Amino acid sequence: MARIEAVTNEDELDVAKARIEELFRRCPNLPNGEPGDPEYDELNAIADLVIAYEDIHYPIPDPTPAGAIEFWLDHWNLTPDALAPCLGNREVVDKVLAGQREVTPGMAQAIYECLNIDVRDLVDKAATPTAND
Repeated sequence: MARIEAVTNEDELDVAKARIEELFRRCPNLPNGEPGDPEYDELNAIADLVIAYEDIHYPIPDPTPAGAIEFWLDHWNLTPDALAPCLGNREVVDKVLAGQREVTPGMAQAIYECLNIDVRDLVDKAATPTAND
């Protein structure tokens, strides 16, 4: 197989992904390989090319605070009711999860302290806490 040196279009992306799959089939322990092993080095080089191409052509948007909260609630098998003590009441929780109310820095801190869900980095730091936090 020819050495893959670039991924600049969809056809090259398909070839690169097929080579990655082939390497994994032939060498199931490859992810635990050592630098200097030709197949390990090839896998890492091709993976870097695929990631770079996909970052440009298939960007994944940053999560929203509400999306992050929903993810962790689902992950921990919690309902939105678990947030009510953190945010004051279920009405506020519902508005936050529906995207009808922004998560302020004070709310993000409360969510972190209450449920250890860290959305503090997703909140606009320039926002100032209000009396409703």
